[in-house]
Amino acid sequence: MKEMRSHHDMGGLPAGPVERQEHVLAMWEKRVDALAMVLGQRGLRRVDEARRNIEQLPPEAYDAMSYYERWMAAIGNGLLQRGVLTSDEIGRGMEQVEARSAAERTEKHDSSHDHVHSEGGGVHSPHPFQPDEEDTPLSYYQIMEIAVRELLLAKSVIAPGDIRRAIEIMDARTPAQGAKVVARAWVDSAYKSRLLANGAAAVSELGIDMGETKLIVVENTPRFHNVIVCTLCSCYPRMVLGLPPDWYKSRSYRSRVVREPRAVLAEFGTDVPDSVDLRVHDSTADMRYLVLPERPRGTDGWDEARLAALVSRDSMIGVCRAGEP
Repeated sequence: MKEMRSHHDMGGLPAGPVERQEHVLAMWEKRVDALAMVLGQRGLRRVDEARRNIEQLPPEAYDAMSYYERWMAAIGNGLLQRGVLTSDEIGRGMEQVEARSAAERTEKHDSSHDHVHSEGGGVHSPHPFQPDEEDTPLSYYQIMEIAVRELLLAKSVIAPGDIRRAIEIMDARTPAQGAKVVARAWVDSAYKSRLLANGAAAVSELGIDMGETKLIVVENTPRFHNVIVCTLCSCYPRMVLGLPPDWYKSRSYRSRVVREPRAVLAEFGTDVPDSVDLRVHDSTADMRYLVLPERPRGTDGWDEARLAALVSRDSMIGVCRAGEP
């Protein structure tokens, strides 16, 4: 009997053009990401477990939810499954957060009419986890994020400052780290050999810790062009490249790049001739890919810093070439 495809498995399905617009993460979205990181450090979250909880969302819910709403739902379900929190605790916590948020909006509205402001120009809650500075009601998953975080703090599952430090770590991870890896490989053939043989070990030489995640580095050459994707969710070499772009997580990219990769790359302005073998690599929960792009011509004698400036995030995903905008 043929196994049915799960709704989240986008690989090869028809979809429209890849929308390349990106948005700056809201603070609540950063906190969800940071919470996932901290829970992983505490042994209370695994990537495969989180993916399973996302994959088990009903199709209509999966389609209606944003990326970090799915993450927050998975975090909540994971904590319930592990017995860290109960549904009653989360429900009561969300009711309290919603009531507090409504009271703060009312107070802020009334104060603005009376022209009364606290120091700093606004009415602020003394609570250490201020909701996002928006004069609109919080969404369901924004409320859940605050409630779950407060419950974990009250139970000493996480400590004050954990989320802030995790966000600082996330913000420090940028494609510039990966660019340094690529530049080193371009100028040091021995390092390049080590990088292709064991990516995680090689990047650790430059201070990048992949943890338990396996990193496979694939090299672009005149004969081969590589591109990476995660058809099931958004697995991505964050330790090397930082947070994934919006388009990498989109249905269109995840669907089409395995079915018509040349057409997708053309939308990014990258023409890959039929004479070049185009290889698509699908990431997994415990394995990530990094593209080692070709070194641009005319860069002989350049130092690593100058070379690294030619290496973009997109070239290390494989949707464009190094030295291209």
